[in-house]
Amino acid sequence: MRSKSVLCPTNRRVRILVGLLLAGLFFVQCTRTVALKESDVVTVVDGRVIGENSPDTTRRIDHLARTDHIKLLSYALENARGRYRDYTCTFIKQERIGGRLGDPEHIEVRFLAEPFSVAMQWMENPPLADRMIYVEGKYDGQMLVRPTGLLGGIVGTVARDPEGDEARRNTLRPVTLFGFVNALENLLDVYEKARDAGDLREEFGGYAEIDGRETVKLIRYLPPEDDYPAYRTDVYLDLEYLVPICIEGRNWDNELTSRYVYTDLRFNVGLTPDDFLPRTLGMEPPK
Repeated sequence: MRSKSVLCPTNRRVRILVGLLLAGLFFVQCTRTVALKESDVVTVVDGRVIGENSPDTTRRIDHLARTDHIKLLSYALENARGRYRDYTCTFIKQERIGGRLGDPEHIEVRFLAEPFSVAMQWMENPPLADRMIYVEGKYDGQMLVRPTGLLGGIVGTVARDPEGDEARRNTLRPVTLFGFVNALENLLDVYEKARDAGDLREEFGGYAEIDGRETVKLIRYLPPEDDYPAYRTDVYLDLEYLVPICIEGRNWDNELTSRYVYTDLRFNVGLTPDDFLPRTLGMEPPK
């Protein structure tokens, strides 16, 4: 009889086991939450910020912004690689192409780090296409786009080379270089090249607010060399997320050449490869 009672637990035993399981899960969650809150840098879970940057982190950011942009951007790059697996945002892009400064494009974006995936839907001033998906390793390396206007209704979704001539006529940076990690790596490449050549001049630009977000402003000046992208580059590093939420470039005639702004950022929202299928953007599968 005793053996039978063990194999067939009573309702009371079931309730006790379930209670212990829930208590254990609660303890693990509480421990994890406390650990996240005690992190030196904020953690973002399901789009929500947990914890805050420590006073030591805040002092370090201020010190490096005044003395060593390369170390600060390297610190930001390490943080972005380790903490952000996906995000959604509104991306505002304005570029000078062929000597003409275009109108600001407002784009709703989804981004996934692994596999590298980008989905874009233009809300204002679309170029030749109003929707685009790029997933590394899919569609034979092509991006899927839906042309604007009547043409889109006729041809539907088409595949295009993300780094081809057509793409480069409409953007300075291909979609394969999108994202905060790529942006920070690109900034660091130029900073380090200029430093090694003795060409780098950097300034602390103080603190500024971008779309309600507090940032520290880094200013970089470079000589008029063909290999340098801009005379002046202003980088606005978000003080909480430690990512560049605004980057502005000016040429040697002091004309705006590019401006990239990220607003409505929500990190680690749980995007999956299914969020980068054509149907998720209202696009027909390619023919």
